[in-house]
Amino acid sequence: MIIDMTPTGRASVGRVELTNDADRAIAYEVQMMRGDVSLTGELALTPADEQFLVFPPQSVIEANSQQVFRIQYVGEEALDASQIYYLAIRQVPVAFDEGQNQVQVVVNYNVLVNVVPDGTNPQPAVREARYVERPKQADDAAENSADTPPADAGSENSQTVAETERGLLVDLGNDGSRYYFAGRANWTITAQTAEGEVFELKLSGREVSQHTGVGVVGPGKTRQFFIPIEQTLVTETIRLNIEL
Repeated sequence: MIIDMTPTGRASVGRVELTNDADRAIAYEVQMMRGDVSLTGELALTPADEQFLVFPPQSVIEANSQQVFRIQYVGEEALDASQIYYLAIRQVPVAFDEGQNQVQVVVNYNVLVNVVPDGTNPQPAVREARYVERPKQADDAAENSADTPPADAGSENSQTVAETERGLLVDLGNDGSRYYFAGRANWTITAQTAEGEVFELKLSGREVSQHTGVGVVGPGKTRQFFIPIEQTLVTETIRLNIEL
């Protein structure tokens, strides 16, 4: 879920509805966090309680019912660029009776909250685009991690066959004053193949998002994204156009 808010006025208030469709009551606590997304997509969260009013901060949601959490921005009003926050919704673990052995699954949610002042606009900027062949990313690995599994040390004759992926690695920045979603933009990639042929690939936002996710790029930030391409491209000839 994504919420856009303004620093002042009626639009500085947002609402998030959480539904409990379980057959028992579940306790949740909520907190506003400032979000910082690294080049490779790791999200770092730091408390931002002084920037928002949140009500209620805790709630027990009865079975098959809903709870609305109300958030209001009360931070700096004279913002030059949009700011990225997250509403962290955390399920509170239930204490078991002594002597009981049970498994408990605790669910947490992060709701993206953008505080966007009037007059701000995004400006995509391709910092670098290069064709690479790299170790394939595991589905259960950390986002954008390039780690590969170690060899089996228990076998003297074991060999590790690293699975690789080929494609376009893009450092995509934002020179504007408002965030944008790389995964909702249309991409056009043109280049020359190693065989000297003309290459062109047009991707809709839906197709891009299959590889990048939502791909939020904040003002003054740069994100790195990978688009699989089987043909070998000459890096010096690659051109990338981003259409929001």
